[in-house]
Amino acid sequence: MLISLYDGEALSRLVSDVGTGMNIPSEYNGREQSYLKHRILKEYLDQWGVKIGSTARQGPVKLWYVDCFAGPWKNRDQGLRDTSIAIGLQALEEAAATWRTHGHEIRLGAIFVEKDRSAYQQLQTYLAKRSSDIDIHPWHGKFGDHVQRIIDVIEADPAFVFVDPTGFKGVGMHFIAPLMRQRMRDVLVNVMFNDINRFKDDPRSFLRQQMWDFFGLTEGSMPSGLAENELMALYRRNLKRNCDVKYAADLAVPHPTHERTWFRLVIGGKHPKVLEVFRDAERKVIGQEAANVRTLAKQKAKEDRSGQLSLGAVVSPQRDRWYDVQNDLDCRNAICALKALLREHGRRKFGSLWPELLEDYHVTKNDIARLVIAAANDGELLIEPERRRRSLVRDDEWVSINGVIEREET
Repeated sequence: MLISLYDGEALSRLVSDVGTGMNIPSEYNGREQSYLKHRILKEYLDQWGVKIGSTARQGPVKLWYVDCFAGPWKNRDQGLRDTSIAIGLQALEEAAATWRTHGHEIRLGAIFVEKDRSAYQQLQTYLAKRSSDIDIHPWHGKFGDHVQRIIDVIEADPAFVFVDPTGFKGVGMHFIAPLMRQRMRDVLVNVMFNDINRFKDDPRSFLRQQMWDFFGLTEGSMPSGLAENELMALYRRNLKRNCDVKYAADLAVPHPTHERTWFRLVIGGKHPKVLEVFRDAERKVIGQEAANVRTLAKQKAKEDRSGQLSLGAVVSPQRDRWYDVQNDLDCRNAICALKALLREHGRRKFGSLWPELLEDYHVTKNDIARLVIAAANDGELLIEPERRRRSLVRDDEWVSINGVIEREET
């Protein structure tokens, strides 16, 4: 049954309600890629806050959320629920509530930097109305101009740094680096891939300089003609080298209606748990939720073109093909890479293997464990100590090519 599309906002809410039961806030209509980005942010922050908050068992701790390009940008919800501002504050409060119920002392702090005056005024108005015990610092100006001020305020406290620009100007890696020198610091960078891809080979000198700064290049020039994965590998390498992070990984947020990348989110941190949480969030949001989000977005785009709305149920797949194709390929590549590492270095503890693979491939820790167990069942690998029935591999267990265990990691 088809009816005339006379009330776009009301009907878009209707479309959101007839999918697989997952409602997408109407504020994200037309910007579903931002919804997926914010879902990744929320999933990661929730785990980060609880994990870092656990240090309160050893004494009082203060957690910081630092939003370097706060906005709000293109928000449509008057309460700013569709912004990283609200998501960050809520994640801090929920983490603190978790540990406070056990009698542990957690204090909270947040810093929001925004250079656009109009957006900054919206930010101030929102924060002034929000009741919270968070120590909040809203600052007007460029991110780079406030780096030392951020350092002075958060000192050596744990901090999650969110870098979500509207482009790539003013996002030099040399601004991020000083914020990552302390322990217990994670950074999530939104690489605006659609913009980067347009201008990465532009010969104009000011754009070349902006690219060098963004990719953390200190000498030589930006390599030309790099494909998407090569660009992101370059960014991750330089993030690790320049910003004192041991682990870095990225994921692709697809365009809601086309089969191409819109954002690339890059995580950096000092503990392998960073990778595990990030890849689990990727599987949940990009691998599962995105199927419904993109199905609804494509249907709405079709209805906008035709001027008519179908009232039939929107049936979304349980998995997103975009993710599954990449995950299937990377599972095959990851087990080959794991075997190559074992052939080169001899047996390794599982806890030293999976982080290296999660950096380069869109797989989870559980994926790697499943692949290792399957290879062991086929007689290709050996897991020590041996068990008759095995459903998991512990970090302290040894993995080797079957029959090759004479070399051990140092």
